[in-house]
Amino acid sequence: MMRYKITKTDFTMLLSHLLTEKYATEVLSGTEKRNRFAVVPEFTSDPEALANFPLSQLLTYGYTRQDSASNTILHSKKALDTKVAVIGRACDIRAMVELDKKLQLEWDNLFLIGLHDMGYIPNKTLKKWFKAEAIDETTVVSERLTQTEFILKFADGTLKKELLSDSFNIASNCSRCVEKSHPLADFLLGTYGLPEDSDEFIITPQSPRAEKIVKALQWDSKQIESKLAEKYDAVATAVIDKCAIKREADLEAFMTNEDRFSFLIKCTACGICVNSCPVCFCAVCSLKAQVKAKTMDKMTFLTTRFTHVGDTCVECGRCTTNCPQNIPLDLVFQSLRQTFKKKRGYAAGEDRSQTVMHLDVK
Repeated sequence: MMRYKITKTDFTMLLSHLLTEKYATEVLSGTEKRNRFAVVPEFTSDPEALANFPLSQLLTYGYTRQDSASNTILHSKKALDTKVAVIGRACDIRAMVELDKKLQLEWDNLFLIGLHDMGYIPNKTLKKWFKAEAIDETTVVSERLTQTEFILKFADGTLKKELLSDSFNIASNCSRCVEKSHPLADFLLGTYGLPEDSDEFIITPQSPRAEKIVKALQWDSKQIESKLAEKYDAVATAVIDKCAIKREADLEAFMTNEDRFSFLIKCTACGICVNSCPVCFCAVCSLKAQVKAKTMDKMTFLTTRFTHVGDTCVECGRCTTNCPQNIPLDLVFQSLRQTFKKKRGYAAGEDRSQTVMHLDVK
């Protein structure tokens, strides 16, 4: 598999190429709101506007709160009748696979650039840390995550490093994710194996049209050497191995805990988990309406959600990241997805040819 080392400028040129050569009519980009780590999704059809594409921020922070690439595609309905280039995580691509099955988008309208990432740090964690460290966000030029550190790079070239720990870490769901890439992405983009102070990225074409674009952009000279390719693959494997160990331990502890559902009493039925979910596609949520009308209690609201979207959960973890009560919903959904895959051979978002499980009744 060919991999290429590119700069942010090269990546911007790639996005511009997608627009000018009609691979896409719009690019799902982002813009900063309130602070550097609150990146809000924003569509653009202007190649010049892509110069400010927040690439390092998306690799590290993701979008803000309830937004995500897949959630934005869902609610905007753009991909139903518009060719859109989407830059998102593997879980975003899994979500779009499920949304395609549910006729919420037209798959052929998508050009997908998947982030081959370490995970993302939740906004509420970053907010506290930025404030505690008195960081001037205007002087930050890029961010990077490694297996052990979060690194900020400032305009003067200096770095600020923070070791990942129990109090400052990637989202819990990301720490258990063993699917950091997706084969249906046209390109994969990551930083595995690069020096911590590098401003470059590694991109991998995975589709024939991606390979055609690499030739059009004349990136032959950017192909990485075998030593870096080996390091890239070694880091990718190490990331998955670490997550697999944590996944097994966390799910085992959760499933053997007889009181594992006692957290349900904390649910206030605020509906943020519904708003955050990229596969919850009803225009009006009848569950929230019933809670508001007091015809459904909060416990029933949450347990009904488990059965309603459990088989199509793509493990993005947004429900937990955004839950104001810190309920570990991701553990419930991950345990469900793992069970469905083991007993029914269905893992949401992996395969476009599979029928959605609750419709595949035999």
